[in-house]
Amino acid sequence: MPPIIDFLHAVKKTLGCECPRSLHVVLGNEACDLDSAVSALVYAFLLHSIHKDKLVVPVLNIPARDYLLRTEVKHWLHKHNIQQNSLVFRDEIELTKTGGVGLELSLVDHNVLANTDSHLDPSVVFVLDHHKLERPPGSARVVVEPVGCCCTLVGEQLLDTNPSLLDHTTASLLHGTILLDTVNLNEAAKRVTPKDVQMIDSLETYISPSPHRDQIFQELTTAKKDVSDLTSEQLLRKDEKVVSGGGLTVGMASLPMMVQEYLARAGVSESLAEHSTSCHYDLIVLMGISISDQHVTRDLAIFSSDHSLREKLVSELRGAEGGVLQLMPQPSSVDHCEAFLQDNVGASRKVVLPLVRDWLSRM
Repeated sequence: MPPIIDFLHAVKKTLGCECPRSLHVVLGNEACDLDSAVSALVYAFLLHSIHKDKLVVPVLNIPARDYLLRTEVKHWLHKHNIQQNSLVFRDEIELTKTGGVGLELSLVDHNVLANTDSHLDPSVVFVLDHHKLERPPGSARVVVEPVGCCCTLVGEQLLDTNPSLLDHTTASLLHGTILLDTVNLNEAAKRVTPKDVQMIDSLETYISPSPHRDQIFQELTTAKKDVSDLTSEQLLRKDEKVVSGGGLTVGMASLPMMVQEYLARAGVSESLAEHSTSCHYDLIVLMGISISDQHVTRDLAIFSSDHSLREKLVSELRGAEGGVLQLMPQPSSVDHCEAFLQDNVGASRKVVLPLVRDWLSRM
């Protein structure tokens, strides 16, 4: 059995049997996309090889019930013989300094904790991320670099610290994730950097037989788009982040389809309203994407029953930084929802989310 799988089994068994005296948690972001999940698993595996005196636990930052919504995560981990029962989810571990446990946190694929986790910030000792740095200076060691995929930085940490951990399984986990996050190293998507390309080349030396990049990317894209069994409400939860400020809360849902396609589903108006109410959101930002023959298309919509609030965010995103998103109005048949084609296809949620957070800070 590959060492990383042995590690995951051992962690789950230990958590079920004893209260560790020293706990180091590697926490991915609350969207728990493939980059976040694999970054947490592999970086925790690296820390485990260094800190034998601590229990290092990778945590997928979603409830266990939402695992089935992360279709590409479930597919890719299952392909590498990592089953759900060997994973630790957010609702399966209490991240507090209780019971004599000293908690340390490493954040991967995000550098600022969600508002609901802000009390954990004193425990953060390390940050490894590729998003815009929003974390204020502090005692934590921070490595933030705008590469296409956080797994590129995780691979770099492994190569620099303990390259012996890079066997076929670990390298393949990282390799496929980087291909998916960079749209198969497609420069037109404006995600890939030279370091991502270099990491893919390095990882392929550990994978046998040599992987077919196009085939892997298509496999993961198909798995991510396989939402045939998901309801419209589940699609909103599939890849969602939450930002708050100024007394407002905004849900930001990345959809595995174009927003226009989502809005055409039966009952979407009711699903958006119910999701907004149950999650206590003031607004929902929907972000859609379509990838075909290396061509990327994006669109975006803003939902809120508060017309004034919705118009304020629309105005902000259409004018932010000189109209960086390049939003063009599109028809919307859904009540309380304004839709746009996004001409700047390089502006993913990691660009839009800071814009929304900055707007909230001024409310």
